[in-house]
Amino acid sequence: MPLPLRDYVQQVFMERDRAPKVYSAVHRGWNAAMEAYPERGRWVRKSTFRTLIWEAVVRELEKISHEDDDFKAVFHRDTASFIIEDAILFRFKHADNTLATSNYPTSEAVAFDDHEVDLWGLKGLQRIELCYVLDELETAVAWVGLSARSHGKFLWKIELSSEGIQQSLEPSFFDDDVDATKIVQIKRPDQDQNKDKKDRG
Repeated sequence: MPLPLRDYVQQVFMERDRAPKVYSAVHRGWNAAMEAYPERGRWVRKSTFRTLIWEAVVRELEKISHEDDDFKAVFHRDTASFIIEDAILFRFKHADNTLATSNYPTSEAVAFDDHEVDLWGLKGLQRIELCYVLDELETAVAWVGLSARSHGKFLWKIELSSEGIQQSLEPSFFDDDVDATKIVQIKRPDQDQNKDKKDRG
């Protein structure tokens, strides 16, 4: 398995307007889930709603394959991945504001960013993650983008927008001494920041 190459992945997502299409699919899925489950604010487990968001977004991503022959949905066991141009495989994940995702540590989950291992009988594909990050109160999508890791360490990230590629960051951005909150910068209204200062006394 090759390591995911940032420049190549970026180029593939720029072709056929895939980046804005993927970005829009995430937001359509989020909006559909928000409208379908107005009672979500009373739920005890936040992971319940994240699962429903995953279902809605995966359905929206699958629609892209109907107009792009080189964008394929692959369903295996109880999950789904997407393959572009028979070269890039990505899965959709919720991430925190450091772009860390969480998985139950099955052998497949652990192997996902071990690029010496092939998964699901698919060989030679660059594996990456399509991630979404929510705002502090989990009421809106604050960030959508692609990230690549190797054995748990970040290689790079690409931020997506409705226009396409918003920002692409070099691997050096993920040095250990960098503040992790800079990976995803979530802006809050000034009044919220002032409230936090008052709460701290």
